[in-house]
This record gives sequence, structure tokens and C-alpha cells, in this order.
Amino acid sequence: MRLLVSFLIIATLLAEIAILGAPPQKSPPVPPAPVPAQVLNGRKVFISNAGEENLNVGLIGQVLSGSSDRVYNQLYAAIQKWGRYELVSSPADADLIFEIGFTINGSPGLPETGHLRLSIRDPKTNVLLWTFVEYAQAAMLKGNRDKNLDQAMSVIVGELRTLVAAPNAAAKP
Repeated sequence: MRLLVSFLIIATLLAEIAILGAPPQKSPPVPPAPVPAQVLNGRKVFISNAGEENLNVGLIGQVLSGSSDRVYNQLYAAIQKWGRYELVSSPADADLIFEIGFTINGSPGLPETGHLRLSIRDPKTNVLLWTFVEYAQAAMLKGNRDKNLDQAMSVIVGELRTLVAAPNAAAKP
């Protein structure tokens, strides 16, 4: 009897070791979901300025160079230069609305960081179709904050270009 119990204990331990030591089962990769058809097929874009928050932080004054519509102007120029979209002056004339905004997150005495948010909306339904968020690296000096914001804008535009050019992004009708 003692031999049987010892055998069962050893068999159970070996089974647990085999189960725990086995490599974990890999889940099959999830196929990418389709990009909304409006994002892929839209050609006329209205750029909306969602604003910039907290650009003047207490005692340190203005956090970035330029006016309060800086990121709006940067996105407008980048989209215009790209040439994929026709920029229109009214949402009623657009296939898509690109809404750009920037928020500074900071505390006095700490480097300011912020994030850009580019939201793509359907002008007919106001449904949010896609959003890009890119953080601007923190910096103590205003010149470095400006440079980091410019880099974040380049990343956002690059992500948009990649999204609409991706071969697996084909939307299902």
C-alpha cells in the first residue's frame, strides 16, 4: 500500500512537472481588422482645430513657440504637401474630417510633456473612425520641446500615411 501511494505521488509530481515545463501554447495570430472604408476611400478633407491646452503654465510662461494654432497649421501644411487629399474649407464638402489637438501635461519645475491627437471623423454622421495619439518627449528647454513636438507631428502624419497605404487595409464593401 505504501509503495502504491509513493508511486501515485511520484507519478503526480512528474505529470505536474511535465505540464508546467511544457512551452505555453501559442494562440494563432489575430488577423488585422479592416480599416473603415471612408478612411481608405476619402479624398476631400476638412481639417478641424481641436485646440491646444495648457500652453501657458503658471510661472514659466509659454511652453512652446508659436501661436495657439501651431499644430493645426503644421498638420494642414503636411497634408497639403503630401498631395493625397484635397483640402476643403467646409465640413459639408468633405469626405473626412481630420481633427487635430495638442495637450501639455506638466507640473511647475518638471519637464513638460504633451500629446498630439489626430481624430478622423465621418462628416455626415460625426462617427469617430480612427484616432492617432503621439506623445511629445518631455524637455526642460522650450527649443527642445518645439523640436519634440515637430517630431511627434511627423510620426502622426507617417502613421496616417502607413494606414491608408497598407496592403492589408483593404476595406470590405
